[in-house]
Amino acid sequence: MKIVIANQKGGVGKSTTCVLLANYLALEKNESVVIFDMDQQETVYSKWERDRELYENEPLYEVLKLDLEDYPKYAADLEALKGETQVIIDMPGRLDDDTILSVIKDADLIICPIAYERSVFESSHVFARVARHLNADNKIVFLPTRLNKAIKYETKEKVREAMAAFGEIAPEIAERVALQRIDTVSISSEAREVVQESFDFIYNRYIS
Repeated sequence: MKIVIANQKGGVGKSTTCVLLANYLALEKNESVVIFDMDQQETVYSKWERDRELYENEPLYEVLKLDLEDYPKYAADLEALKGETQVIIDMPGRLDDDTILSVIKDADLIICPIAYERSVFESSHVFARVARHLNADNKIVFLPTRLNKAIKYETKEKVREAMAAFGEIAPEIAERVALQRIDTVSISSEAREVVQESFDFIYNRYIS
Protein backbone atom coordinates (compact mmCIF):
# COMPACT_ATOMS: atom_id res chain seq x y z
CA MET A 1 0.00 0.00 0.00
CA LYS A 2 1.12 3.55 -0.71
CA ILE A 3 0.45 5.62 2.41
CA VAL A 4 0.90 9.39 2.14
CA ILE A 5 1.29 11.48 5.31
CA ALA A 6 0.19 14.94 4.26
CA ASN A 7 -1.38 18.25 5.18
CA GLN A 8 -0.60 21.64 3.73
CA LYS A 9 -0.26 23.01 7.28
CA GLY A 10 3.18 22.68 8.87
CA GLY A 11 3.76 21.83 12.50
CA VAL A 12 0.92 19.31 12.85
CA GLY A 13 3.18 16.29 13.33
CA LYS A 14 3.51 14.80 9.84
CA SER A 15 7.09 13.60 10.31
CA THR A 16 6.41 12.33 13.83
CA THR A 17 3.37 10.44 12.56
CA CYS A 18 5.45 9.01 9.73
CA VAL A 19 8.11 7.57 12.06
CA LEU A 20 5.63 6.33 14.64
CA LEU A 21 3.52 4.60 11.99
CA ALA A 22 6.58 2.98 10.39
CA ASN A 23 7.75 1.72 13.80
CA TYR A 24 4.27 0.42 14.58
CA LEU A 25 3.99 -1.44 11.27
CA ALA A 26 7.47 -2.93 11.56
CA LEU A 27 7.41 -3.89 15.24
CA GLU A 28 3.74 -4.50 16.02
CA LYS A 29 2.60 -5.95 12.70
CA ASN A 30 5.85 -7.40 11.29
CA GLU A 31 5.26 -5.50 8.07
CA SER A 32 7.98 -4.64 5.59
CA VAL A 33 8.24 -0.83 5.40
CA VAL A 34 10.09 1.75 3.34
CA ILE A 35 9.81 5.51 3.82
CA PHE A 36 10.30 8.09 1.09
CA ASP A 37 11.06 11.51 2.55
CA MET A 38 9.81 14.11 0.06
CA ASP A 39 9.80 16.99 2.51
CA GLN A 40 12.53 19.50 1.74
CA GLN A 41 13.34 19.68 5.47
CA GLU A 42 14.33 15.98 5.37
CA THR A 43 13.33 15.53 9.02
CA VAL A 44 12.65 11.80 8.77
CA TYR A 45 15.71 11.04 6.66
CA SER A 46 18.01 13.03 8.97
CA LYS A 47 16.60 11.25 12.04
CA TRP A 48 17.11 7.86 10.38
CA GLU A 49 20.70 8.70 9.42
CA ARG A 50 21.45 9.96 12.94
CA ASP A 51 19.95 6.82 14.49
CA ARG A 52 22.10 4.60 12.27
CA GLU A 53 25.17 6.27 13.75
CA LEU A 54 23.92 6.20 17.35
CA TYR A 55 22.46 2.70 17.65
CA GLU A 56 23.86 -0.74 16.97
CA ASN A 57 20.38 -2.07 16.14
CA GLU A 58 19.73 -3.01 12.56
CA PRO A 59 17.40 -0.44 10.95
CA LEU A 60 13.75 -1.47 11.06
CA TYR A 61 13.30 -0.10 7.55
CA GLU A 62 14.99 2.04 4.94
CA VAL A 63 14.41 5.76 4.51
CA LEU A 64 15.15 7.26 1.11
CA LYS A 65 15.20 10.89 0.05
CA LEU A 66 13.07 11.60 -3.00
CA ASP A 67 13.09 15.07 -4.51
CA LEU A 68 9.76 16.33 -5.77
CA GLU A 69 11.00 16.77 -9.31
CA ASP A 70 12.12 13.11 -9.39
CA TYR A 71 8.75 11.63 -8.44
CA PRO A 72 7.43 11.30 -12.03
CA LYS A 73 10.49 9.19 -12.92
CA TYR A 74 9.93 6.79 -10.01
CA ALA A 75 6.13 6.78 -9.73
CA ALA A 76 5.82 3.44 -11.56
CA ASP A 77 8.54 1.90 -9.38
CA LEU A 78 6.74 3.02 -6.21
CA GLU A 79 3.54 1.57 -7.57
CA ALA A 80 5.26 -1.79 -8.10
CA LEU A 81 7.04 -1.61 -4.74
CA LYS A 82 3.81 -1.27 -2.78
CA GLY A 83 2.97 -4.85 -3.69
CA GLU A 84 5.95 -6.04 -1.64
CA THR A 85 6.10 -3.54 1.22
CA GLN A 86 4.24 -0.73 2.92
CA VAL A 87 5.38 2.47 1.20
CA ILE A 88 5.09 5.54 3.42
CA ILE A 89 5.65 9.00 1.94
CA ASP A 90 6.32 12.05 4.12
CA MET A 91 5.11 15.12 2.22
CA PRO A 92 5.97 18.84 2.34
CA GLY A 93 3.50 21.08 4.14
CA ARG A 94 2.15 22.79 1.04
CA LEU A 95 0.03 22.26 -2.07
CA ASP A 96 1.63 24.68 -4.53
CA ASP A 97 3.32 22.12 -6.76
CA ASP A 98 1.91 19.86 -9.47
CA THR A 99 4.07 16.96 -8.29
CA ILE A 100 2.68 17.21 -4.77
CA LEU A 101 -0.80 17.01 -6.26
CA SER A 102 0.24 13.94 -8.29
CA VAL A 103 1.51 12.14 -5.18
CA ILE A 104 -1.73 12.87 -3.35
CA LYS A 105 -3.77 11.69 -6.33
CA ASP A 106 -1.78 8.42 -6.51
CA ALA A 107 -2.10 7.59 -2.80
CA ASP A 108 -3.94 4.48 -1.65
CA LEU A 109 -4.35 6.00 1.80
CA ILE A 110 -3.86 9.57 2.99
CA ILE A 111 -3.25 10.13 6.68
CA CYS A 112 -3.78 13.79 7.49
CA PRO A 113 -2.66 14.90 10.97
CA ILE A 114 -4.93 17.65 12.25
CA ALA A 115 -5.42 19.81 15.31
CA TYR A 116 -8.51 21.55 16.59
CA GLU A 117 -7.02 25.05 16.32
CA ARG A 118 -8.65 27.35 13.77
CA SER A 119 -5.61 27.94 11.54
CA VAL A 120 -4.87 24.22 11.37
CA PHE A 121 -8.51 23.39 10.68
CA GLU A 122 -8.78 25.91 7.84
CA SER A 123 -5.65 24.58 6.14
CA SER A 124 -6.68 20.97 6.72
CA HIS A 125 -10.13 21.64 5.29
CA VAL A 126 -8.64 23.10 2.11
CA PHE A 127 -6.28 20.14 1.87
CA ALA A 128 -9.17 17.70 2.25
CA ARG A 129 -11.20 19.38 -0.48
CA VAL A 130 -8.23 19.33 -2.84
CA ALA A 131 -7.43 15.68 -2.09
CA ARG A 132 -11.02 14.64 -2.66
CA HIS A 133 -11.15 16.64 -5.92
CA LEU A 134 -7.96 15.00 -7.18
CA ASN A 135 -9.24 11.49 -6.53
CA ALA A 136 -12.78 10.81 -5.44
CA ASP A 137 -11.75 7.28 -4.43
CA ASN A 138 -8.91 8.34 -2.13
CA LYS A 139 -9.17 6.90 1.35
CA ILE A 140 -8.54 9.74 3.81
CA VAL A 141 -8.07 9.40 7.56
CA PHE A 142 -7.76 12.46 9.77
CA LEU A 143 -5.55 11.91 12.80
CA PRO A 144 -6.03 14.43 15.64
CA THR A 145 -2.65 15.14 17.26
CA ARG A 146 -1.05 17.64 19.62
CA LEU A 147 -4.30 18.14 21.45
CA ASN A 148 -4.87 21.42 23.25
CA LYS A 149 -6.87 20.81 26.42
CA ALA A 150 -8.09 24.41 26.36
CA ILE A 151 -10.02 23.92 23.12
CA LYS A 152 -13.76 24.16 23.66
CA TYR A 153 -15.83 21.03 23.13
CA GLU A 154 -18.06 22.88 20.64
CA THR A 155 -15.03 23.86 18.55
CA LYS A 156 -13.74 20.30 18.55
CA GLU A 157 -17.11 18.91 17.45
CA LYS A 158 -17.46 21.46 14.64
CA VAL A 159 -14.01 20.51 13.29
CA ARG A 160 -14.78 16.81 13.47
CA GLU A 161 -18.13 17.30 11.72
CA ALA A 162 -16.56 19.32 8.91
CA MET A 163 -13.69 16.89 8.32
CA ALA A 164 -15.96 13.83 8.47
CA ALA A 165 -17.43 14.95 5.13
CA PHE A 166 -14.12 13.95 3.49
CA GLY A 167 -12.93 10.92 5.45
CA GLU A 168 -12.89 9.08 8.74
CA ILE A 169 -11.44 10.50 11.94
CA ALA A 170 -9.11 8.21 13.86
CA PRO A 171 -8.92 8.13 17.65
CA GLU A 172 -6.93 11.05 19.03
CA ILE A 173 -3.23 10.93 19.84
CA ALA A 174 -2.61 12.82 23.07
CA GLU A 175 0.36 15.11 23.54
CA ARG A 176 3.04 13.24 25.50
CA VAL A 177 6.73 13.86 26.13
CA ALA A 178 7.45 10.33 24.91
CA LEU A 179 6.40 11.37 21.40
CA GLN A 180 9.11 14.03 21.36
CA ARG A 181 11.83 11.43 22.00
CA ILE A 182 11.10 8.93 19.27
CA ASP A 183 13.67 7.19 17.09
CA THR A 184 13.57 4.94 14.04
CA VAL A 185 14.82 1.77 15.75
CA SER A 186 12.31 1.21 18.57
CA ILE A 187 9.07 2.28 20.16
CA SER A 188 8.85 2.89 23.90
CA SER A 189 6.07 1.36 25.97
CA GLU A 190 4.74 4.85 26.74
CA ALA A 191 4.72 5.89 23.08
CA ARG A 192 3.10 2.60 22.11
CA GLU A 193 0.35 3.15 24.65
CA VAL A 194 -0.36 6.63 23.25
CA VAL A 195 -0.58 5.60 19.58
CA GLN A 196 -1.93 2.04 19.85
CA GLU A 197 -5.64 2.78 19.55
CA SER A 198 -5.17 5.25 16.69
CA PHE A 199 -2.89 3.02 14.64
CA ASP A 200 -4.91 -0.13 15.35
CA PHE A 201 -7.92 1.74 13.96
CA ILE A 202 -6.04 2.74 10.79
CA TYR A 203 -4.41 -0.64 10.32
CA ASN A 204 -7.52 -2.72 10.83
CA ARG A 205 -9.73 -0.58 8.62
CA TYR A 206 -7.35 0.32 5.80
CA ILE A 207 -4.05 -1.58 5.76
CA SER A 208 -4.53 -5.18 6.84
